[in-house]
Amino acid sequence: MAREMVAYKLSLRHGSRIKIVGDIPRDAKHYMINLGRDEFNIGLHFNPRFNYQNNIKKIICNSKSDGIWGKELKERNFPFVPGTTMEISIIFETHDFKMKLPDGFEFTFPNRLKLHTVDYLEIGHDILIRSVTFK
Repeated sequence: MAREMVAYKLSLRHGSRIKIVGDIPRDAKHYMINLGRDEFNIGLHFNPRFNYQNNIKKIICNSKSDGIWGKELKERNFPFVPGTTMEISIIFETHDFKMKLPDGFEFTFPNRLKLHTVDYLEIGHDILIRSVTFK
């Protein structure tokens, strides 16, 4: 069974790196990582979908402002495999969030909310968290 994690009052500033290591269950449909001010203001919603809501092997990224979702961006590079351990790094920068995926592929998602700090982290759904580190 997947565990969920929520952290508040992180006060991460531009240049901060979040590294997440977790196990992906064999029957995974999707998991998500949210970074932002709180659950209603999410600067980065990172959502790899194995087979969920008509998306197969796609990473969906989005933001939420005052509880309202923005326009989804879809990334087709999908290095995640059920039944394996994954590691991703996210760097919070002034203008964007930079993700480094397990295969070394990197891409960015804009800091649409113009966040100066990240205070909220949520990880959940089909992932068993091994570690979360901040640098």
